[in-house]
Amino acid sequence: MKNRAAMVGWYDPAMLAKTGIRVAISTVFGQFADKREAFAAANAIAPQPFDKSFDYSVHNGNFWFDFIADTGDGWNSTYAVARLLAQETIAPGAGAKELPRGKILVMGGDEVYPTASREEYGNRLLAPYELAHEPEKGKPAWPPKTRPDLYAVPGNHDWYDGLNAFFGLFCRRRIAHAGMIGAARSGKVIGGRQTHQTRSYFAIRLPGDWWLWGTDSQLEGYIDQPQIEYFQHVASAWMPPGSKLILCVGQPSWEYVDNAKPDKAFSYFSYLERLAGAARDASGQTLGHKLKLVLSGDAHHYARYVEGDRHYVTCGGGGAFLHPTHHLEDKDFDWPYPQPGLPYDRAQQSHQRKLTIADAENGKKALYPDPATSRRLTLGNFAFAFKNWKFPALLMFPAFFLLTWLMNINAQLEVRQSLADIVSQGNLCDALGNYWLLAVASPAAAFLLVGAFFGCRYFSDVENGWGRTLVGGLHAAAHGATVSVVTCLIVRATAAWWASGLGEQLASLVLASAGAALASATVFGLYLVVSLFIFNRHWNEAFSSLAHEGFKSLLRFRIDGKGSLTMFPIGLDKVPDDRRDIPENPLLSPHLIEGPVPIG
Repeated sequence: MKNRAAMVGWYDPAMLAKTGIRVAISTVFGQFADKREAFAAANAIAPQPFDKSFDYSVHNGNFWFDFIADTGDGWNSTYAVARLLAQETIAPGAGAKELPRGKILVMGGDEVYPTASREEYGNRLLAPYELAHEPEKGKPAWPPKTRPDLYAVPGNHDWYDGLNAFFGLFCRRRIAHAGMIGAARSGKVIGGRQTHQTRSYFAIRLPGDWWLWGTDSQLEGYIDQPQIEYFQHVASAWMPPGSKLILCVGQPSWEYVDNAKPDKAFSYFSYLERLAGAARDASGQTLGHKLKLVLSGDAHHYARYVEGDRHYVTCGGGGAFLHPTHHLEDKDFDWPYPQPGLPYDRAQQSHQRKLTIADAENGKKALYPDPATSRRLTLGNFAFAFKNWKFPALLMFPAFFLLTWLMNINAQLEVRQSLADIVSQGNLCDALGNYWLLAVASPAAAFLLVGAFFGCRYFSDVENGWGRTLVGGLHAAAHGATVSVVTCLIVRATAAWWASGLGEQLASLVLASAGAALASATVFGLYLVVSLFIFNRHWNEAFSSLAHEGFKSLLRFRIDGKGSLTMFPIGLDKVPDDRRDIPENPLLSPHLIEGPVPIG
C-alpha cells in the first residue's frame, strides 16, 4: 500500500526550508529552462486537420465533463474527491437528480503538494485515484471501453521541478509524423482515465460549438510565445465562426487583482481573455468567438464572479487545504485594454472592469464555504501552537533557548550574577527592565532580536515600505513583550533551581524557552486571526495553518442537445478518514453548492 499521506504541514520548518529552496530555484531558473518551448518545437502545430483525440463534437444528446483543481494533498480529501469522480453518477442531495460521470476530467492545476516529484505524485495523486478506480483489485469502476479521458494544466506547484514529473505523467503521448525517429505511443492511463496531451496546454472541441482551452501560465502568470501562437492558430484555423469558449487558467487573477493597482499578472490574464475574440480568418474578417466561462483553481474554495454574460469560477477544492471566502470582494477598476471578445483598438485606451460576486438562487453569495463559516474557521488559529506544533518545537524553541542562554552569559559577565538573580529582583516590571538590559548587552543577543524584527517585517502582508515596517514592528513587539513576560515568570518561579546545580539551571532554561516558544506561537496565531478577521490579510497563511480537509468541491458540466451549457457545482462538507484500512468506506454526502447554473 502506498503511503497514505496526511495534509501537508505548511509550518513544518523542514518542509518550509525544502519548499523554499525549490521555489527559489524554480523562480530564478524558470525562464531560462522553460520546457514549454522545447515541447512546442517537438510537437509543431499541424495546419489541418484538428487532432481527433481532442474532438468530442460528434457526441449527440447530453455530454458531460468534470473539472477539479488543487488536488494531491492529504489522502482523506484527495481520495474523497476521487471516489466521487469514480462513481457512475453523483446525486447531490437526498432525492436529487443523478448527474452522470463526465466523459472528460480536466484538472485545473496544482495536481500535487507541496512540490512536484515522481514520488509525491505517486503518493498524493496516483495512489488515491487508482484505488478509487479499483477499490477491489481487478474490479475497475468502469470497463476499459468506456474509459473517460483526462487533461491537466500545471499550476505553480507542478512547476517546482520544472515540469519534469508533470510531462512524464500527463504529456507522454507521442504522435506519429513523417520522418519521425521512433514509434508513436499513447498517453498514460491515470486512475482509469486516458491522457492525450503532448504539451502542457491544449484545446478541446466540445459539442454545441463549445471549446475548452487549457493554458499554462508557469509560475508568474507568464504565457510563452509558442503557446500564444498555438491558441491563435486554434482560434483562426480550427474554431468555426461564433464558437463559445471555456478558458481554463492557472490562477484566478480576477480574485487577486487589487482595485487600486492592477498588476502584471492580470495583464497576462487579460491578454489570454482577448485571444479568441480577436481572431480573424484568412480574409481578415473577425470570427466572433465569445468567451463565456473562465475556470481556475489556485484558491482552494468555490467562488463565482460575473461580468456581463461571462462567468469567472474558482473551484480549487480537489483535495488541498481549504482557503477562506469572507475576504473576497467585488472588483471595480480602470483597465487600459479592451474588454474580452474585442480586438485591441488604440483609440480605446481604457475601460472599467466590474466583476461582482454572483448571487446564488438562495439569495446568498455564490461562495463555498459561506462567509460566516469562513470567519468561524479563522478562529482556529487561536490554537496555532498546537495545530502546528513543529513550528514552535523545531524553530522557536531553539531560537529562544539560544537567546536565554546568551542572556545568562551576559548576566554573568556584566554583574557576575545569573539570569535568575537578575530577573528575581523587585517586581515583575523591574524584572522586565533588567531582562531587556541583558538582551541588548551583547551583539549576539541583539542580533537575534533584530533578525526577529526583520522576519516579522518580511512576513507582513503589506506592500508599502513604511506600512510594512510598522506592521512588522508591531508584530515583533507583540512577540517580544509576550516572550519577555513568560520567560521572566518561569525563571522567577524556578529561581531556586539555579542554586542547585548546572542540571537544574539547564532545566529552568529549557522550561522557560519552551514556555516562550508556546506563547510566541500563540501570538503568531493571534496575528493571523486579527490580520484576516479585521484587515482581510494573510488569507493564505491563516488557512494553510489549519490544513482543513473539509469543504471540497468539483464542477460537473452538461452540454445538452441544443448546445446549452449548464454547470453543477458540487460540494462536500466533510471527508471521511480513509487513511486507515477499513472494510467499507464511509458514505459521502455531496450537495449542490448552488444552481444548476446556466452558462450559455
